Amino acid sequence: MSNIPKAQADYIFVERVDYNEEQTTDAGIIIKRNQVLDSSFVETKILSLGSGLPLPNGEVPPVEYQVGSTIIYDARNRIGISKEYDVIRREAVIAVVED
Repeated sequence: MSNIPKAQADYIFVERVDYNEEQTTDAGIIIKRNQVLDSSFVETKILSLGSGLPLPNGEVPPVEYQVGSTIIYDARNRIGISKEYDVIRREAVIAVVED
């Protein structure tokens, strides 16, 4: 993977997810992620994390994740993609996956 740009503000660059990859459910149904994006959550790793947007009082709210953390985000909120990473905003993060 080439150099990942340094994210700014509340943007997060995460590992690229192949939405055309076929997956088989426990019931044996073959689906592609792009067929269920309206209700899909995606688990991926943070590659670059902006510092966040300040609140009106000037403080930036803390988050419980950092570069290298595995998160789950709402795939409907992707705002950009490249060959190497997807772009989301902090508000799209649903959960942090703990080891």
